[in-house]
Amino acid sequence: MTQEIKSEVIENLQENSPETVETLNDGGKLPEPNKVKPVKNPVIQHDIMRYRKNKLAANLALLGLAFGCLYFLILYAQVKNERFYYTWEIAFDVIYNLFFLLLTFLMSEQVKNYNRKMFPLQLIIGVLQIARIFWLPLSGITHTFVNSAGAEVTIITSGTFTAMTVCLAASGALIIASSLIGFFRSLAVENFNKKVLNGEVDLECELKKEENAGGEVNA
Repeated sequence: MTQEIKSEVIENLQENSPETVETLNDGGKLPEPNKVKPVKNPVIQHDIMRYRKNKLAANLALLGLAFGCLYFLILYAQVKNERFYYTWEIAFDVIYNLFFLLLTFLMSEQVKNYNRKMFPLQLIIGVLQIARIFWLPLSGITHTFVNSAGAEVTIITSGTFTAMTVCLAASGALIIASSLIGFFRSLAVENFNKKVLNGEVDLECELKKEENAGGEVNA
Protein backbone atom coordinates (compact mmCIF):
# COMPACT_ATOMS: atom_id res chain seq x y z
CA MET A 1 0.00 0.00 0.00
CA THR A 2 2.84 2.38 0.93
CA GLN A 3 4.59 1.62 -2.35
CA GLU A 4 1.44 2.49 -4.35
CA ILE A 5 1.09 5.87 -2.57
CA LYS A 6 4.72 6.59 -3.20
CA SER A 7 4.33 5.76 -6.91
CA GLU A 8 1.35 8.09 -7.22
CA VAL A 9 3.31 10.93 -5.58
CA ILE A 10 6.20 10.35 -7.98
CA GLU A 11 3.88 10.46 -11.00
CA ASN A 12 2.29 13.71 -9.81
CA LEU A 13 5.63 15.39 -9.23
CA GLN A 14 7.49 13.99 -12.22
CA GLU A 15 6.58 16.78 -14.61
CA ASN A 16 7.23 19.68 -12.21
CA SER A 17 10.11 18.51 -9.99
CA PRO A 18 12.53 15.93 -11.44
CA GLU A 19 14.92 16.41 -8.50
CA THR A 20 12.19 15.49 -6.00
CA VAL A 21 11.37 12.36 -7.99
CA GLU A 22 14.98 11.29 -7.97
CA THR A 23 15.10 11.73 -4.20
CA LEU A 24 12.00 9.58 -3.73
CA ASN A 25 13.33 6.86 -5.99
CA ASP A 26 16.49 6.70 -3.88
CA GLY A 27 14.39 6.03 -0.81
CA GLY A 28 14.55 9.60 0.52
CA LYS A 29 11.80 11.63 2.11
CA LEU A 30 9.73 14.32 0.51
CA PRO A 31 11.36 17.76 0.91
CA GLU A 32 9.80 19.97 3.51
CA PRO A 33 8.12 23.11 2.20
CA ASN A 34 10.14 26.31 2.53
CA LYS A 35 9.31 28.13 5.73
CA VAL A 36 8.68 31.81 5.10
CA LYS A 37 9.65 34.07 7.98
CA PRO A 38 6.99 36.63 8.84
CA VAL A 39 7.88 40.20 7.91
CA LYS A 40 8.51 42.29 11.01
CA ASN A 41 6.40 45.38 11.43
CA PRO A 42 8.79 48.38 11.28
CA VAL A 43 6.54 50.44 13.54
CA ILE A 44 6.61 47.77 16.23
CA GLN A 45 10.39 47.41 15.87
CA HIS A 46 10.92 51.14 16.35
CA ASP A 47 8.65 51.09 19.38
CA ILE A 48 10.70 48.25 20.89
CA MET A 49 13.89 50.26 20.36
CA ARG A 50 12.57 52.96 22.70
CA TYR A 51 12.58 50.51 25.62
CA ARG A 52 15.64 48.46 24.69
CA LYS A 53 19.21 49.63 25.34
CA ASN A 54 21.53 50.17 22.40
CA LYS A 55 23.92 47.46 23.60
CA LEU A 56 25.64 46.95 20.25
CA ALA A 57 27.03 50.49 20.07
CA ALA A 58 27.92 50.48 23.78
CA ASN A 59 29.77 47.15 23.55
CA LEU A 60 31.70 48.32 20.48
CA ALA A 61 32.88 51.39 22.42
CA LEU A 62 33.96 49.24 25.37
CA LEU A 63 35.78 46.86 23.05
CA GLY A 64 37.56 49.85 21.51
CA LEU A 65 38.52 50.90 25.04
CA ALA A 66 39.93 47.42 25.71
CA PHE A 67 42.14 47.58 22.60
CA GLY A 68 43.29 51.03 23.71
CA CYS A 69 44.31 49.60 27.09
CA LEU A 70 46.20 46.78 25.39
CA TYR A 71 48.05 49.34 23.27
CA PHE A 72 49.40 51.40 26.14
CA LEU A 73 50.32 48.26 28.09
CA ILE A 74 52.54 47.29 25.15
CA LEU A 75 53.83 50.86 24.88
CA TYR A 76 54.68 51.25 28.57
CA ALA A 77 56.55 47.96 28.46
CA GLN A 78 59.05 49.79 26.21
CA VAL A 79 59.72 52.55 28.76
CA LYS A 80 62.64 50.54 30.12
CA ASN A 81 64.46 51.66 26.98
CA GLU A 82 65.69 54.99 28.37
CA ARG A 83 67.34 55.95 25.08
CA PHE A 84 64.00 57.06 23.67
CA TYR A 85 60.89 56.60 25.77
CA TYR A 86 61.91 58.56 28.91
CA THR A 87 60.64 61.81 27.38
CA TRP A 88 57.87 64.38 27.77
CA GLU A 89 55.94 62.42 25.12
CA ILE A 90 55.35 59.55 27.52
CA ALA A 91 54.12 61.96 30.21
CA PHE A 92 51.67 63.51 27.75
CA ASP A 93 50.57 60.03 26.60
CA VAL A 94 49.83 58.98 30.20
CA ILE A 95 47.61 62.04 30.73
CA TYR A 96 45.85 61.50 27.40
CA ASN A 97 45.12 57.86 28.22
CA LEU A 98 43.44 58.85 31.49
CA PHE A 99 41.07 61.13 29.57
CA PHE A 100 40.64 58.46 26.89
CA LEU A 101 39.53 55.85 29.42
CA LEU A 102 37.10 58.20 31.16
CA LEU A 103 35.55 59.70 28.03
CA THR A 104 35.21 56.41 26.16
CA PHE A 105 33.43 54.80 29.11
CA LEU A 106 31.08 57.77 29.47
CA MET A 107 30.34 57.74 25.75
CA SER A 108 29.50 54.03 25.86
CA GLU A 109 26.84 54.86 28.45
CA GLN A 110 25.54 57.72 26.31
CA VAL A 111 25.09 55.63 23.15
CA LYS A 112 23.49 52.87 25.21
CA ASN A 113 20.67 55.30 26.03
CA TYR A 114 20.36 56.66 22.47
CA ASN A 115 21.99 59.98 23.37
CA ARG A 116 23.92 61.44 20.45
CA LYS A 117 25.14 64.65 22.07
CA MET A 118 28.69 63.29 22.37
CA PHE A 119 28.73 61.91 18.83
CA PRO A 120 31.24 64.49 17.46
CA LEU A 121 33.63 63.95 20.39
CA GLN A 122 33.38 60.17 20.09
CA LEU A 123 34.12 60.39 16.38
CA ILE A 124 37.16 62.59 17.04
CA ILE A 125 38.52 60.19 19.67
CA GLY A 126 38.15 57.29 17.24
CA VAL A 127 40.08 59.19 14.57
CA LEU A 128 42.76 60.19 17.12
CA GLN A 129 43.29 56.55 18.06
CA ILE A 130 44.18 55.77 14.46
CA ALA A 131 46.31 58.93 14.15
CA ARG A 132 48.35 57.86 17.20
CA ILE A 133 49.95 55.18 15.03
CA PHE A 134 52.02 57.94 13.41
CA TRP A 135 53.30 59.27 16.73
CA LEU A 136 55.06 57.05 19.30
CA PRO A 137 54.84 53.73 17.39
CA LEU A 138 56.18 55.26 14.18
CA SER A 139 58.91 57.13 16.07
CA GLY A 140 59.98 53.92 17.75
CA ILE A 141 60.30 51.98 14.50
CA THR A 142 62.09 54.75 12.58
CA HIS A 143 64.65 55.83 15.21
CA THR A 144 67.76 53.71 15.65
CA PHE A 145 70.65 53.36 18.10
CA VAL A 146 73.81 51.27 18.35
CA ASN A 147 73.45 48.45 20.85
CA SER A 148 76.14 46.88 23.02
CA ALA A 149 77.06 44.51 20.21
CA GLY A 150 77.80 47.43 17.92
CA ALA A 151 74.78 46.83 15.67
CA GLU A 152 72.36 49.55 14.65
CA VAL A 153 68.82 48.59 15.67
CA THR A 154 65.46 50.32 15.94
CA ILE A 155 64.06 51.49 19.27
CA ILE A 156 61.21 48.95 19.10
CA THR A 157 61.01 45.74 17.10
CA SER A 158 58.81 45.29 14.05
CA GLY A 159 56.64 42.86 16.03
CA THR A 160 56.03 45.46 18.74
CA PHE A 161 55.22 48.08 16.12
CA THR A 162 52.75 45.73 14.44
CA ALA A 163 51.04 44.95 17.76
CA MET A 164 50.73 48.66 18.58
CA THR A 165 49.37 49.44 15.12
CA VAL A 166 46.76 46.68 15.24
CA CYS A 167 45.58 47.74 18.71
CA LEU A 168 45.24 51.40 17.79
CA ALA A 169 43.59 50.70 14.42
CA ALA A 170 41.12 48.27 16.02
CA SER A 171 40.40 50.70 18.87
CA GLY A 172 39.75 53.59 16.50
CA ALA A 173 37.62 51.57 14.10
CA LEU A 174 35.44 50.16 16.91
CA ILE A 175 34.89 53.58 18.51
CA ILE A 176 34.00 55.13 15.14
CA ALA A 177 31.58 52.27 14.40
CA SER A 178 30.03 52.75 17.85
CA SER A 179 29.55 56.46 17.23
CA LEU A 180 27.94 55.95 13.82
CA ILE A 181 25.61 53.17 15.00
CA GLY A 182 24.69 55.19 18.07
CA PHE A 183 24.01 58.31 16.01
CA PHE A 184 21.73 56.71 13.43
CA ARG A 185 19.84 54.60 15.96
CA SER A 186 19.25 57.56 18.26
CA LEU A 187 18.11 59.60 15.28
CA ALA A 188 15.65 56.86 14.32
CA VAL A 189 14.25 56.71 17.86
CA GLU A 190 13.97 60.50 18.03
CA ASN A 191 12.11 60.69 14.72
CA PHE A 192 9.78 57.88 15.78
CA ASN A 193 8.98 59.66 19.05
CA LYS A 194 8.08 62.79 17.10
CA LYS A 195 5.74 60.82 14.84
CA VAL A 196 4.02 59.26 17.87
CA LEU A 197 3.57 62.66 19.54
CA ASN A 198 2.29 64.23 16.32
CA GLY A 199 -0.22 61.41 15.81
CA GLU A 200 1.40 60.22 12.58
CA VAL A 201 1.78 56.75 14.07
CA ASP A 202 -1.02 54.92 15.89
CA LEU A 203 0.64 52.26 18.04
CA GLU A 204 -2.63 50.68 19.17
CA CYS A 205 -3.74 50.27 15.58
CA GLU A 206 -0.40 48.70 14.61
CA LEU A 207 -0.55 46.31 17.56
CA LYS A 208 -4.05 45.19 16.57
CA LYS A 209 -2.86 44.62 13.00
CA GLU A 210 0.00 42.49 14.32
CA GLU A 211 -2.35 40.45 16.50
CA ASN A 212 -4.83 39.93 13.68
CA ALA A 213 -2.03 38.84 11.37
CA GLY A 214 -0.87 36.34 13.98
CA GLY A 215 2.56 37.96 14.15
CA GLU A 216 4.88 37.95 17.12
CA VAL A 217 5.61 41.29 18.72
CA ASN A 218 9.31 40.87 19.33
CA ALA A 219 12.62 41.95 17.96
